[in-house]
Amino acid sequence: MYVMVRKYPAKGGLADRLAPPVRDGLVPILKRAAGFKGYCAFASEDGTAVGMNIFADKAAADAAKDPIREWVASTLGDLLPDPPEAVSGQVLLHALVHEQEQRGGPEQALYVVIRQYDGVQAIERMMALGQEQVVPLLRQAPGFRGLYAFGSDQDRDRVVSVTMFESREQAMRAHEQVLAIMREKGREVAPNPPQVTAGRTFVLATA
Repeated sequence: MYVMVRKYPAKGGLADRLAPPVRDGLVPILKRAAGFKGYCAFASEDGTAVGMNIFADKAAADAAKDPIREWVASTLGDLLPDPPEAVSGQVLLHALVHEQEQRGGPEQALYVVIRQYDGVQAIERMMALGQEQVVPLLRQAPGFRGLYAFGSDQDRDRVVSVTMFESREQAMRAHEQVLAIMREKGREVAPNPPQVTAGRTFVLATA
C-alpha cells in the first residue's frame, strides 16, 4: 500500500466549507480510481486541514495525483490557494482491527493521529520495533481501527505513522503509550520527538 498525506496549515477552520465538496466531489473521483483503498480529511487541533489517501501501490497513487490536483484547483482554489505540505511513501507497517470487532459503520468518523519522525537513523530497526512493541499494544487498545507507517519518499530520514481510533480519548491514550515506547526503546533509531497532527475526520471513505 501507498499513503499520501497533504497538510494545509491554518485552514482547519474551513472544515465546514470543505466537507460538502470533498464528500460529494472528490470522494467519487477517488472511488473510481484504480487501486483506491481509503481517504480521510480532518481538521487538526492546531488548525491544519489534512487529507490522506491510501492506494494499493505507488503506481496507483501516482496515477491519481493529477485528477486530485486538478479537482482541488478548480473546486477549492479559492479556499486552498497555496500548495499543501505533502509527504508520501510505501507502507512498511500496517495493522487493522478485525472487521468483526468494529463498531459502527466502515465510514464512521474516526480520530486520527499522525506522528512524523525526522532524523530517523535506521528505518528498518524502527519498523521492527513497531512490529514487536507498538502493533501488539495497539491491537489491544480500546477503539483501535488502524495503523499505517511509511518512510517518506521526500526525505530518507523521515518516518510517518498514522493511527486511527474511535474516540479522541482512546487515540491520545494510545499515543502517549507509543511515545513512551519510543522514548524507552527507540531513542537510538528515532532521537527526535515527533511532530504530531491530530483531529477527528469530517470526511471518511473506503473502497
